[in-house]
Amino acid sequence: VAGGVSNESGVFVVPYEPAKVIARISYVGYKTVYRTFSTENAGTVQLAPDALQLKGVTVKTVRPQYKMTRGGMTIDIEHSLLAKMGTANDVLAQLPRVNVDANGGVTIFSKGSPEIYIDNRLIRDKQELTTLKSTEIKNIEILTNPGAQYNASVQSVIRIHTKGIKADGLSVMTAVNAKNNSKWGGFEEVNVKYRKGGLEVFTDVTSSTRYEGERNTVSSKLLLPDHTIYQEQLANTDFRASFFLPKAGFSYDITPKHSIGASYSLVKSIVGKGECVNNYQKVWKDNVLTGIIQQNLNIDIFNGPDHTANLYYIGKVGNMDIVFNSTGIWKKDGRRDNWTENSDDLPSRKVNTENERHIRMLASKLILSYPIGKGKAEIGTETTNTHSHSIYNNPEKYVDASDNTVVEKSIAPFIDYSLPLGNWTVEAGLRYEYTSALYRSFGIKEDEPSRTYHDWFPNLSVSWNKDKWSLQMNYAKHISRPSYRDLRSNVQYVNRFTYEAGNPYLRPTINHCIGFSIVHSWLSLDIDYSYNKDAIVYTSRLYDGKEIALIQNQNFHHTQSLSTSFVASPKFGWYQPTLEIDFLKPFFNTRKYGSTEDLQDPFVSIKMNTKLVLSTNSFITLDMKYNSEVCTDFVKTKASGTVDVGYTLSFLHKALLLNVYAIDLFKTKRDAWTQYGQNVINTKDCYNCIRRIGITLTYNFNAKRSKYKGTGAGNAEKSRL
Repeated sequence: VAGGVSNESGVFVVPYEPAKVIARISYVGYKTVYRTFSTENAGTVQLAPDALQLKGVTVKTVRPQYKMTRGGMTIDIEHSLLAKMGTANDVLAQLPRVNVDANGGVTIFSKGSPEIYIDNRLIRDKQELTTLKSTEIKNIEILTNPGAQYNASVQSVIRIHTKGIKADGLSVMTAVNAKNNSKWGGFEEVNVKYRKGGLEVFTDVTSSTRYEGERNTVSSKLLLPDHTIYQEQLANTDFRASFFLPKAGFSYDITPKHSIGASYSLVKSIVGKGECVNNYQKVWKDNVLTGIIQQNLNIDIFNGPDHTANLYYIGKVGNMDIVFNSTGIWKKDGRRDNWTENSDDLPSRKVNTENERHIRMLASKLILSYPIGKGKAEIGTETTNTHSHSIYNNPEKYVDASDNTVVEKSIAPFIDYSLPLGNWTVEAGLRYEYTSALYRSFGIKEDEPSRTYHDWFPNLSVSWNKDKWSLQMNYAKHISRPSYRDLRSNVQYVNRFTYEAGNPYLRPTINHCIGFSIVHSWLSLDIDYSYNKDAIVYTSRLYDGKEIALIQNQNFHHTQSLSTSFVASPKFGWYQPTLEIDFLKPFFNTRKYGSTEDLQDPFVSIKMNTKLVLSTNSFITLDMKYNSEVCTDFVKTKASGTVDVGYTLSFLHKALLLNVYAIDLFKTKRDAWTQYGQNVINTKDCYNCIRRIGITLTYNFNAKRSKYKGTGAGNAEKSRL
């Protein structure tokens, strides 16, 4: 057996010994020929072309899970194990820099609470993150440098993109959850959609009940000129709340280029009751016990009915894209506290307080997008009109009554331009915000808090992408406006030695942020520097020189911080870990402002999320997190950690999804801190009863994502409300 290769002329020589041989002659693209030879010279052999029809070609490669995008990072969900996590909340908890607390609240490390969108629609009910299945998610964008189209107070955005719309017909999703954190709670939801042609009609009804408990010890030390007061209070609280949340709406695709839609939602509290029973407060004066106060507190909190209406239009005229959204909100809420304080050593008393607030807001937003050169420009404007009225009463007059009205109007034109240049992308934006605020107390205008603001907010982002590598550098100017609760003028009774108050004289905080990010396959690193002018800081001081601590937000000249975040997310078959290490160094000279401590220690957080794949339909999660001591302005929070476990199983062709979980397995996540104020030191050591076990069962019949495309307007203003 021997072989050979022909030369450029097609001549080949193959040595052989037998007198008779079989030769196999082949060439790529031609039919193979078999010939029998018994002479040395084979002569000319002609091959015929061979036409082959490929059945299929499979190209295998490694898809990068993280990729830089405009203003942030895109994470692939569809082609990763994250698609099997269960719900959108479960997915978010696994993403870089994202933290999801036990109650479903979402924050981004060093960027605060983000605006969250599902297919361009802003979500205001975090329950939607539990009803969206992870199998429906295509990818998620985490924007830590959002463009000019977003309100200047928005420092981060999460955009969830789903896989698209399925066929016409009826679809139903039902979910039921039961959980126990020493008392039972849970939710029930039914979502129904019907599609026919370009029309979709949908309705969603959710009812929920929850128990919140605090096992709480608080204390305060008051440093007066001639003596010291120290009080310690046992303040165990039990609270039960239940809500009813119906929603309905429609969307209609007039043509492939034009669509409209509207939605209405209602939120109404059914129960909002709490109590502190058989608690006590001990009081020392110059280290001598002067009295013990037995305390009972009844709490009544009500919300709603809150009404929210949205309207949108999305169209395309030529090369111009048009997006218009309008939102209206009508909201009311309130709280009643009834204190009973009995003591053999100090005066006994009853304290009753009542607070009620009414809010209405109208907002609209228009965005026009048009290609210019090789790039794309976005031009638009956003307007809001807000009216807030709040009252506070204390019949016993331990604290003064208040009656405040705030009317705020704003208009914000903006422009954003993005230009791709090979592997580079440059984005620049500019937003102008004009805001006028009218403040009235008992119907009389107050000049100082009635202000007008004219602010410019630029942003710039330069990114580079090639193969598995991505780099991004950015700068942005933001604003943090005080909430309407922060702007109230009333002083709220906490106990006889502690009051809490609003501050109508607060100014907005201007934030300058510079960021750098680098991504390589499953590795990412973010570095951010932030400078906050006129920082709004939570602090405490003596109330008019009395034996009372007043806790209140105030403006300080500036604060600074430097933060880094490192994430590694490799895959080893059935074992898929994600390691995240976050670092934060604050720069705020608290001693300069009367604090007894220098609170500038660095903070480190280590998070290890592990996924153990059992089969194509089931997996186990083990999530561990440790936070070192952290300094936030005048507050130092003690170190804490938590361990969560979960199991997910899908069956009946993925129509039925089962989630079983245990949160804070070892009861180690405590809320313990000390606030070093001006002649006041407040401490809190609390466990918030977040350790719980739970089970969620979700059934989807012909499930479809909503075609509703409205994003809402005045979104940052809604968060202030």
